Amino acid sequence: MKDIALDPTTGDLLLENFDLQLVDGRDQIAQNLAIRLRFILGEWFLDTTAGVPYYDDFFIKAPNQIRIESVLKEEILDTQGVDQILSFSSNFNAQRRIYSVTFSVITIRGEITLTQELVA
Repeated sequence: MKDIALDPTTGDLLLENFDLQLVDGRDQIAQNLAIRLRFILGEWFLDTTAGVPYYDDFFIKAPNQIRIESVLKEEILDTQGVDQILSFSSNFNAQRRIYSVTFSVITIRGEITLTQELVA
């Protein structure tokens, strides 16, 4: 299955010579993981139940680390093509309000390691 490629830095459509680029295989699964982890609960008007509850569970005065990791792991495992999580680590910088997560997964296309910074 192919998808439209997004620039991993900006999240914008990836264009080369004014042509949309496509992504497939492991790169497509990695892109889907990054999208899902940036998707805020209630952000999409057609399905307000989709997304990660960042403002409810993450970026609050006293976040529950176990709850946060559970939510993220569930979101990762619910991504199409992901079979299992090999490793998972996370860190919350309260002063900068950045939650970073690094994980490795086994997918139907091989192993993927990804680091995401999630900003409030």
